[in-house]
This record gives sequence, C-alpha cells and structure tokens, in this order.
Amino acid sequence: KTSYPAISVIRSSVVSFHGTMSTPQIQQLLKGGGRYMADIIPDLEKNLEEQLAKNTFDPEANLALLKLYLLHPSESKQAVLEGVLLKALMAYPATHFSMCMFQIPEKYHADLKPVLTLSQQLEMAKFKSFWKQSETVEALARAKGWEEKVRDFISGVISNMYRSIRSEQLNDLLNLSAGKDLDARIKQMGWNRSKEDKDLIIVNTKTFESTVTVVQTGPANLPFDQYKSLFFASSAA
Repeated sequence: KTSYPAISVIRSSVVSFHGTMSTPQIQQLLKGGGRYMADIIPDLEKNLEEQLAKNTFDPEANLALLKLYLLHPSESKQAVLEGVLLKALMAYPATHFSMCMFQIPEKYHADLKPVLTLSQQLEMAKFKSFWKQSETVEALARAKGWEEKVRDFISGVISNMYRSIRSEQLNDLLNLSAGKDLDARIKQMGWNRSKEDKDLIIVNTKTFESTVTVVQTGPANLPFDQYKSLFFASSAA
C-alpha cells in the first residue's frame, strides 16, 4: 500500500485553511450513532457538493462520509471520493489529505491518481510541476477557489524557505502574472519590495532556526532538512 507523507511546516506567517463547523443540520445527522447510518449518505454527499461550490470546508462531515463508504461499500462513488480529496488538497498544510487517504480503499487509488499526483507534488514542493499538472486535471473545475488556497500554502512555504526572492521566480512558484496579481499577493502576505531593487521581494527577515517548528505526522514523513533541499531543488529546476 502506498504511503502519503504529511508535512506541516508551522509558522505564524503560514496561511492555513481551517475547516468551519458543520451546519446544525449536519451536526444533528452526525450525532451519536447516526453517523453510522447509511441513510444520511445522500445528505453528506450534498453537503460536499455545497463545499465545492461555495468554497467552504467541513472536514468532520467529509471524514464521516468516507467512514460510511467503508461501512457500506456499495454506496461508494468515485466522484465523491475525488471531491473529498479536492477539499483536502485545498486545506494544505493541514493533514486532512492523509487522513482521508487512510479511509479510501486502495482499489480506488488508480481512478483518483490525478488528484493524488497533485498532492504528492505539493508535499515534495514541486510547485512548478503542480501548476503544469493542474492544467490537465479537469476535476479541479469542481472546486471553487482552489487556486488561491494552494497559493496560500505555497506562500507560507516560501516565507519559511526564503529571505528574499526575485519577482520572476515568485510568479513562477505561485503561477501568477506580473503586475496587480503579484502586488496583491505581496500585500496579503505582508511581504515588501526591496528599496534598492524593486524586483527583489523580502519575504522573511528571520532565520530558519529561530522561526520554524516542524510537526511531522503520518507514516512516512520527510525530515525538514530534506524537505528544504527538495524545495530549493524544485524551484531551481
């Protein structure tokens, strides 16, 4: 069985995506033994579609849906599994993707390969490859706002890995066009352009050692030094 490492690089500048509480209706469905009843599956599937359409996130409901698919395998739908993973992908650097994969039988992995590949590229900091691959993954069209959520994650990694970065390289890593889009991202992240060189973006004035805490979860984690090396290698490619 393939293992999917979950790596969280935690720092105050990392923009993470936390799930919201389930709606009262969903909370009621999941209350007590109700979460194990097959008749709530359609409601949870509808809730997932609303998350995809409205750019919200309900990880508890999504994990409950996967658990129900394990209990009632005849109810499993590949499109729903894919949708759950899309929302988990948008939640990086949180470990929701790995948590979901633990509850998806291996027989479905081949059909889910496009989304799994995107997750692997994010984990390995192959951001340029991620954006190129994303152009071929039609399922992403289902998930409103996925680009900005991924950019939030990548921006957090950049803040941890760089002190400064050229605007051209930043555009490549974030898949942005030069101009207003880049300026908006710089402002959002609290970065600054160098006074001496406007094409040089100051993203971090502190050292790695004094600011970074690495929290590793999952069965096959990468050491932070290796993760850092992979990031620089991929960004230079």
